[in-house]
Amino acid sequence: MNRSNIVRGFIITTFVSLYLVVSIISTIHVIDFFKLSNPDWLAVSLAIAFEIGAAASLASLIALDRMNKTMVWFLFILLTAMQAMGNTYYAYTHLDNFNSWIELFGLVDEDLIYQKRILSIISGAILPLVALGFIKSLVDYIKPEESSEIVQEEEINTNEKEEEENKDSSEATEIKSEDQITENISTENDEARDFVQKGRNNFIYEDPTRLK
Repeated sequence: MNRSNIVRGFIITTFVSLYLVVSIISTIHVIDFFKLSNPDWLAVSLAIAFEIGAAASLASLIALDRMNKTMVWFLFILLTAMQAMGNTYYAYTHLDNFNSWIELFGLVDEDLIYQKRILSIISGAILPLVALGFIKSLVDYIKPEESSEIVQEEEINTNEKEEEENKDSSEATEIKSEDQITENISTENDEARDFVQKGRNNFIYEDPTRLK
């Protein structure tokens, strides 16, 4: 295993690990939101399905060409918005002892409900965006190598096609040259025949007694 493969494996492993950590935390947060209208087992299933669906939608938008991009974009935005709302809800219901943060950003004079909303959005809604960002980075890292391989294959096919065309052109040129040579030889033979015939006629005309 060479150095480039080791570096490539390390980068892919890092992106996948970061995505899994953030994605699992985000899924756990969303479970509380789905519990508002579903039993526990359904809430867990929905949280996992939404996380996988958002990642699959993003990957398909980047890597796949033969898809209805409008529908995929709609699903991706919807799933991501639901995840962001679920994470925000979890953060809002678990806020505790955040006065230091309020003082740091100068929100002391604001209403308590406004303070909680701001902190919930910042600490919760960003998680699914971070997870999807890792997926996009991973797909972008892997995709160029596949594209370059396709380009190399196309270049090889183009070169082979050009070589075949050049070969066919050379063969046609050789055939044409052979035909030209044959035509020249035929012309020379005709000229030689005419010359001989002309010489014979001249010989007969000058001394007709030689024929006796």
